[in-house]
Amino acid sequence: MSFLDTLRAAGVAALLAVPAAAQDTDALTTAEEVRAEISEAMNAIGAYSEQERDEALAEARAALDRLDAEIERRDRALRENWAEMSDAARETAEARLRDLRQARNRLGERFGALESGASGAWDELKTGFSNAWGDFSDAWSAADEDAPAN
Repeated sequence: MSFLDTLRAAGVAALLAVPAAAQDTDALTTAEEVRAEISEAMNAIGAYSEQERDEALAEARAALDRLDAEIERRDRALRENWAEMSDAARETAEARLRDLRQARNRLGERFGALESGASGAWDELKTGFSNAWGDFSDAWSAADEDAPAN
């Protein structure tokens, strides 16, 4: 899967990580805005040349900060709706949130490599970051697929 295909898939997958009952209309609007912003930033990173490295890194940092905020928002929504969820839904939601955090940590590690790597290895480092973004996207997709309706 190409870098841009991975980013497009991640954008679609970034909508839901907790059960639908744990989200409201404002949260969905926010999630869509976050998804659009993150996808745009990740697309930009793939297009940046070695000469535009600093700008790409700033875009990536901002996108990672938004991802962190979105994961925290989803965690709060899960906690707020805990009492209404079945044991199975709780287990699934917790597992998916844990998967998202682990994937986010791996993405952060690749960002660190991108940030501190030699400029001559920019293309290789972008590929590593892109692969980590793909893994994060897969975690979002899994969270969406396993989210119970209630």
